[in-house]
Amino acid sequence: MALDFSKIKTAIEKALDDLTTLEVATLTNPAKVSIDLTAGNSGDVFTSIRQNLTQADLVAYTRFDLGGDAVSYVSKNEEVAALADKHALMVESALETRKALFNTIIQVVKDLV
Repeated sequence: MALDFSKIKTAIEKALDDLTTLEVATLTNPAKVSIDLTAGNSGDVFTSIRQNLTQADLVAYTRFDLGGDAVSYVSKNEEVAALADKHALMVESALETRKALFNTIIQVVKDLV
C-alpha cells in the first residue's frame, strides 16, 4: 500500500493549525442547562457549550498562541476557587498534549524526509 502524501500533508497542516493556539475555559452552569457531552464528536460538544455560554458563569479562561501572546483570567469568587485549581490542571494537561502532538509531527516529518 503506497503512502498518500497529500493526505499526510493535509493531516499535518491541520495538526499544526491546532497547535498554534491553546484555549481553555472553565464555566459553571447555574441555569442547569443540559448539554450532552457524549453525542457526536468533540466539535459537536464544543459547539453545544458555546451556544449556552450566555447562561454560564466564567470561572477561568486561558489562551496561548504560538506567537507568544497569552491571556489568563481567574474569578476572585471564593465559591469557585476549587474549579480554578482544576482549570490550572486542565491547562497543564492541554499543554502536555500539544507538546506530545508536536513531537509526533516532528518525528513523522523526519521519517518521511
